[in-house]
Amino acid sequence: MKIAISGSSGFIGKHILSFFRNKGYEVIPLTRAVLASPVMLSNSLAMCDVVVNLAGASINGRWTKAYKREIMNSRVDTTRQLVTAINNLDNAPSLFISVSAVGIYASNGIHNESSQSLSTDFLAQVCKAWENEASQLKPSTRLVIARLGVVLGADGGAAPIILTPFRFYLGSTFGSGEQGFSWIHMEDLLHAFEFIIDNSSICGIVNLTSPEITTNKQFCKTVAQVLRKPCWFSIPSFVLKLLLGESHILITKGQQAFPEVLLNNGYIFSYSKLSDAIKSIK
Repeated sequence: MKIAISGSSGFIGKHILSFFRNKGYEVIPLTRAVLASPVMLSNSLAMCDVVVNLAGASINGRWTKAYKREIMNSRVDTTRQLVTAINNLDNAPSLFISVSAVGIYASNGIHNESSQSLSTDFLAQVCKAWENEASQLKPSTRLVIARLGVVLGADGGAAPIILTPFRFYLGSTFGSGEQGFSWIHMEDLLHAFEFIIDNSSICGIVNLTSPEITTNKQFCKTVAQVLRKPCWFSIPSFVLKLLLGESHILITKGQQAFPEVLLNNGYIFSYSKLSDAIKSIK
């Protein structure tokens, strides 16, 4: 099987590339140079079975007007380029997996894939525009929009940033602590991608999150218990807003997303409990 991946140099992309190569798949990284050339992109996608779209500028950092444009455009433009190339191929890939995020959902309630309760903040606007571009795909190619929670891995992403303060006795909750914190272990993320590829009946929106519903406070308390460190502090929302500006919502807001599609199709999580996930990456 031949898989093309955009965003293969990022934290998740590197793991997916390595995972599928180790499985014996032929994996083609779609670099910026390839994405910038319609001819090179079409040639790269020709005879591919699966395309995985992970490209997008990091959402971490201060959101200036210019950087917000980059966050939005890096996702929308890349998705548009991929969809256009796939739609123009005579022998198109059978599956297009385009990632999004659970940040599209409202911060209250528990959301499965059929939830229509969506947020209106900047992250949700990005997700909506991102997913809208993916939805322009011709129906002859199966489309899966994978809404990711926070991906936990030992070598990158949010986990090292979250765990480090605890190691120095500076662990804390953020804001009210009641905001949702949807997460998935990297191992489950990889196997979920493989599961989606192997199960042709899965299409549309898929939440890639653990089935354990968690809040920020529960997450931080679990980290403290696993690391055997205290969690004494709580940083108020207004302090985070002063420090981070608009991007404080990455910490002070959150969603609780449930992976109903994966579970209903028989996927078994290796890490369904947060304590087990933290132990594996600590």
